Amino acid sequence: MSAEETVLNPSIFMIAGEPSGDALGGAVMRCLKEARPDISLIGIGGSVMQAQGLKSLLPMSELCVMGLWEVLAHLSRLRRLIDAMVEEIEKRQPDMFLSIDLPDFNFRVAQKLKKRGIFKGKIVHYVAPSVWAWRPGRAKKIARFLDGLICLFPFEPVYFSQHGLRAEFAGHPLIEIKKTELSKTSLRKKLGIEAEDVCIGLFLGSRERELTTLSPILIESLVTLHEQYPDIKVIAPTLPHLEYEVTQITRTLPMPVYIVSDPKFKWLSFAACDFAVAVSGTVGLELVYVGVPHVIAYKANPLTALILKAMVKVKYAHLANILLGREVVPECIQSRCTAYHITAELLGLMRYPEKCAQQSKDFTELEAMLKPEGAEKPSRKAADFILDVLKA
Repeated sequence: MSAEETVLNPSIFMIAGEPSGDALGGAVMRCLKEARPDISLIGIGGSVMQAQGLKSLLPMSELCVMGLWEVLAHLSRLRRLIDAMVEEIEKRQPDMFLSIDLPDFNFRVAQKLKKRGIFKGKIVHYVAPSVWAWRPGRAKKIARFLDGLICLFPFEPVYFSQHGLRAEFAGHPLIEIKKTELSKTSLRKKLGIEAEDVCIGLFLGSRERELTTLSPILIESLVTLHEQYPDIKVIAPTLPHLEYEVTQITRTLPMPVYIVSDPKFKWLSFAACDFAVAVSGTVGLELVYVGVPHVIAYKANPLTALILKAMVKVKYAHLANILLGREVVPECIQSRCTAYHITAELLGLMRYPEKCAQQSKDFTELEAMLKPEGAEKPSRKAADFILDVLKA
């Protein structure tokens, strides 16, 4: 073993603040432990990271607040949390601070660590901010306080490497899911749903604000859809801690509703859906990968929406639409986020098979963009990058 590889008993402080980051963190933790059994992993994460041995210092949900207006309302609390994380990292002095997504929070922690100069380890971020979509000046800014950046898409590293930041495309973790093993009827049999039944997936989001603000609109759209198709059934995948809320939200629906909160059935619940409507977010790309025809919806606080409209450079909200440069998945955003528009888009998919066929073709095109070169898994490639930065 060379001198540069002799980082004994390395320790990494990790912060993930939402379910998508938790999934990324759990996968990379597994690979890190396989490569370095002596590694110590501490910080904040959810159930997936905790299953890999992380003892979370705080509930992950404490960190995630979306939207400008919402952030302002929680600003004092978030500042205290940022200060607490900085002090904890400085006290523990791990070899690396690895932040996973959630840039509004994690970048402030990283910046403060760099500015104070007490923490002597490396700082790496997993999931590049979308500088190609809005605020391109962030690329130069974050290059000042990061030692490494792991990107999910092949076109991203150049935005950061031109500013001297070491950035690498690892591939998207979705491709590690074995789609061939996702039977459409497997979960249906467990739930008592017939193979010929038409099932609509209802994805209400993972944040409290999304549940309270957007669920009435999505519920109304399904009630209207039921008038046209009285035999439809609804599958509502959600997180374990949101099961009660989703149960309460969906209890007024006139059709059978099957709530799936067990994480081990997540991908089977996706595969069991014929169509879906989803709150805009990570779930959109997940539905693309599994191949479920769908519609997305979102309505931000009016102040947030006004500011974003002036800043965002891209035309679309769904990542598939952004990457392919056309509306592959119908978007019901802001003024179009109404039961009328959502129902109309769902009816279009249900009544015109050619629309679903086109979505399927476009989904295949997008999937090719998510794969790194070679056969290496994204989580393994990310772990290798982390360990390489650690010893550099």
